[in-house]
Amino acid sequence: MKRLFAALTLMVMWAAAMWADSPLTSTNFCQAYATHPMVQLASELEPGDFIPTKLLDFLADKNSPIDERMAVINSIGWAFEGHDSYGQLGEYLMKRYKVKTIDKLVKKLDAKTLCVYAYAKAMSNYFEVSEAARLAHEAVNKNKDNSFTVAFIAALIDAQVYLDNDWCAVYNVVADVAHDGSLKLDMEQGAIDIVMEYIGLYKEYCK
Repeated sequence: MKRLFAALTLMVMWAAAMWADSPLTSTNFCQAYATHPMVQLASELEPGDFIPTKLLDFLADKNSPIDERMAVINSIGWAFEGHDSYGQLGEYLMKRYKVKTIDKLVKKLDAKTLCVYAYAKAMSNYFEVSEAARLAHEAVNKNKDNSFTVAFIAALIDAQVYLDNDWCAVYNVVADVAHDGSLKLDMEQGAIDIVMEYIGLYKEYCK
């Protein structure tokens, strides 16, 4: 019985470590934007704080640089898991776009803002990202500007999905975007490097 308990304990500890060390939780690319005012503001938030209106305005504004918006979400991070920062952003967006359902909101949002929304959802609950991945794919389908950031963040969410069953795919899905020269590079190289430094750890599983 003691052996069974010890084995179960080890399994729980391994699972916890795996989720703490994952594509969404271990790619702190906001560090490349540490001097940007909105990212600095996001970094000052404590778990349990509500996102200030100034940040919500920035995240919802389609004219705000997409990479900086993603860096804000990344900075808020998974410390907000359980606090539903995604819910705050969703409510704010629905009010701003005067819609009453998520489906109608998805139709109204431009590709970049939709991907911000998807990333916020993924970071709010990184244990269950299938819906966030669906929203990110919708954003990629709308991505007429060929934004690298949109494709890269969508791939990062997909990598979290693959973490459960295919570690080679974790690497490939992100690396494919990182090496896609047809995309418009609208993310700091330093941020890309931070993500790929972690994602590169999974390359050894591709044999």
